[in-house]
Amino acid sequence: MKILLLILLIAPLSFSQWEIGASYKIKSDIPENGFGFYFSRNLPYQGATLGREARAEVNLFRQTENLSVNDVKQNFLSEDYNLHVIANYFLRNFSPYFGFGLGYGELSVNEVDVKWQSFVLSLVAGSKFQVNNFINPYIEIQGFNYLADFDYRLWGSDISTFQFRGVIGVSLSFNTIK
Repeated sequence: MKILLLILLIAPLSFSQWEIGASYKIKSDIPENGFGFYFSRNLPYQGATLGREARAEVNLFRQTENLSVNDVKQNFLSEDYNLHVIANYFLRNFSPYFGFGLGYGELSVNEVDVKWQSFVLSLVAGSKFQVNNFINPYIEIQGFNYLADFDYRLWGSDISTFQFRGVIGVSLSFNTIK
């Protein structure tokens, strides 16, 4: 009886869908090009056409820029860590989704000279295209709002606190039960 109860308690967690993904990202401010990695898990009680998931994401951007202020090369490194809650709408060959999240962002110049840190609010919207039960390419647009201002005098460049990102990537799904 104890074993049956244990199986009934653990089964929904072990049969849930896990997903990992990697993407190339372009954003509207310095540093402009980067990569993102995420893992997500479907939340319990998915519907036939609607679902929800929790996603943890890491984004890394790096760029060397020759600034006109003092004509010095500066290395910009931006990284952020986010948690998103995403709602999915399941169609036959693709799944549009929308979500929001909270995170932490950091920007540094020349790796040690100047560092800036802030909390981040984000909105994501995109679509996954189902190739098979395992591989899902996706496109996405993200809006990130940093909750602190960038100081022009520190960076030598005007960097906006609200940034858009375009994303193209591929995800791999595990433990899919259909």
